[in-house]
Order: sequence, then C-alpha cells, then structure tokens
Amino acid sequence: MKLKRLFWIFLAVFSLLQGGCGEKHGPYVPPPSIPGPGGNTEQPDDPGGTEEPTDPGVVTPPGEWESNRGKVVTPSGDGWTIRKVNDAVTYYAYNGKDPFHNKNQRVYAVDLDLSNPDYKVQMTYTNPSDVVSAVHKKYNAIATVNAGYEAGSIYIRVGGKDKSNLPNTHIGSTGVRNWKSESGLFFTAGGHQAHITAAEELIRPYVTPSEANLTSYIGKQRSFYYNNTTDEDILSSSPMLINDFNPVGETFIDYSISNWTKLNSEEPQYHQRKEHPRTAVALTENNHIILLVADGRQTNRYGMSAKALTQFLVKYFNPQYAINLDGGGSTAMCVTGLQDGDYTDKSRLLVDSPIHDNKPGTERARDTQIVILSAK
Repeated sequence: MKLKRLFWIFLAVFSLLQGGCGEKHGPYVPPPSIPGPGGNTEQPDDPGGTEEPTDPGVVTPPGEWESNRGKVVTPSGDGWTIRKVNDAVTYYAYNGKDPFHNKNQRVYAVDLDLSNPDYKVQMTYTNPSDVVSAVHKKYNAIATVNAGYEAGSIYIRVGGKDKSNLPNTHIGSTGVRNWKSESGLFFTAGGHQAHITAAEELIRPYVTPSEANLTSYIGKQRSFYYNNTTDEDILSSSPMLINDFNPVGETFIDYSISNWTKLNSEEPQYHQRKEHPRTAVALTENNHIILLVADGRQTNRYGMSAKALTQFLVKYFNPQYAINLDGGGSTAMCVTGLQDGDYTDKSRLLVDSPIHDNKPGTERARDTQIVILSAK
C-alpha cells in the first residue's frame, strides 16, 4: 500500500515537472545566444558633436502635452521643403535655425500613411553589414534609413527570426553598462502596422542600474522582447522620446551632472546630451510612421541632443510615440523619386550628409535598416 502511494506521489510530481518544462517562454529565460555580425566587438561611435548648455531649459508641462491629443500636425513654413513622393509617402526637408537653440540644422523626414495597403514598412538585416544606400538599392525601396545600435547591445528580430538576443550587459569593450534597450520598435501585419512600446517603466532622468542589478535588468528586457510572439520585426533601442504624447526624451538627461563631458562617450548622460547626427522613428495618432534623420558634425549641420530631437518632433509632427535609434556616423537616409536638388548624392539617392569616421558623405555599414516598400 505504501509503495502504491509513493508511486502516485512520484507520478504527480513528474507530471508537474514535465508541464513546467513544456513552457516555451518562461520568465527571464533567454534564448540561446545569437551573435550578430561584429555586434559583440564593435567599438563606440566617434564622439564628435558640440556641448549643449548646462541649463536644462524649458520642459514641457503635462497639461501642454496632454492637449496635443487629436491634433494632426505636418511641417510647414520657413525652411521647409515638401515633396509628394506618391499617394501615401511625403518627404520633408528642413534647412534653417531650430527654434529651441537657434542653431543651424538640416533635417529630413519621410512620412508613410500605414493605412494605405499599397505600401509597407519593414526591418532588414544584412550579414555582413552594409550601408544604407546599398540596402536601398537591393530592396528597390522608396525610402531607407539606418536603424539599430551595435547588435551585441540590442534585440533584433527580422521576419519572425531572432538575429540578436540582447546578449551583452556592457557596451562593447568600453565597460559601460548597457542602456540601449529601454523601449522597442515593432512591425507586424506584413508591414502595415507598427507600435513603439517601453520594455519597462521608464526612468527619468535616466540612471543605469548598478553592476549588482545589471544582469537582472538586461534579463527582464530580453524576456520582454523574446516573449513577444506577435510581431514579425523587433528592434530595441533607447531612449524613448515620446510615450503617448508625453515628451519623455526631454527629461532623459540629468542636467545636475556637471562633469558630464569627462564621461565615456558611450555613457548615456554623455551620449544623449551631446549634439550628434540623429535618427528617429515616430508614430502619429492617425496611423502614420515618420522616419527622420538630422545631420550633424558639419558646417551648418549642428546636430541634436535627445531633448532637442524630442522638441523638434513634437513641434513639427506631434507624434503619439517616438524612439531614438542609432545616430552619429550611422545616420543616413535614401529616398527614391525626388528632384535632383533634393539629393546630397543622387547616385546613391542620399538626401542627408552622413559622416562616418568624420568624413562627410561617408556611410557606415550596419546590420539593420528600415525600408518603405511597395506592397503591390
């Protein structure tokens, strides 16, 4: 009798264990490591840029940004050039002084109406890495922009397949704690739907977790992306700039840090305070996606901090959500179907002036890009 009772207890325990092992997506359990091309060894971006004033300046009060709901805003006025590329895509270019710091800026944006079934947006992944103009040509794209940071620091899924699973707790060989995945850009429904979502409660001003808590912090972010079984394309990035109209990019930086210029250039309080070339993606309340780049590190191309980029997006596009992507020497945009004078290099269909290795016109090879394509 005792043996029979022991047998049934053993069987019950065994069944429970089997059920637990059958869970595909357990909490905080990463998938096997998937190295990206050069993602674990790439060095930090060249710092460049110029300093932003220590004074944080005006921060948008909650009452003001809450009032932005329901407002459709498109760029117009002095400094703006507008081209209709097709019935769903509009190109915008800005050449003038920004209204926040009175600095010369060159900004370029492509707006796609996602409700138009004839066009789609998707992520691309190239191994070995390639430049934006080559990817643009390969996919016969309407528009192409650079996307992710170095693969070892982020989560990448393209076409339903994970390419990098946010493997590193530190950025390259710098020793800087990884801060580059607080939010994600997601594409699904064959490239006709997109959303930007935080992987966690946003910390403002941003503070990187301590070494003791870093593995858990990265593990939770990794699980957030890995456990998403709905979206075909996923790219983690940071900082989130606009969260349901709240301009959270304005407060990412802690302006009480006085010695920020002495920090490693990959530290978030340096990286996002310094004026750099920038790349961002924004989503509007009326279902448009905006790909935007800002030049920097060149004459009459000042560049932007995370705060300035957020303010520019709010003023001229009023998106509901926005996310900062890799910038600096990686920033580049190509667009098909514009006038000759719209290009900095028509042979490559480049509209901006990329500056890899501090050489104007030089593109940096990266493994992820975002493309707008015909769906016909």
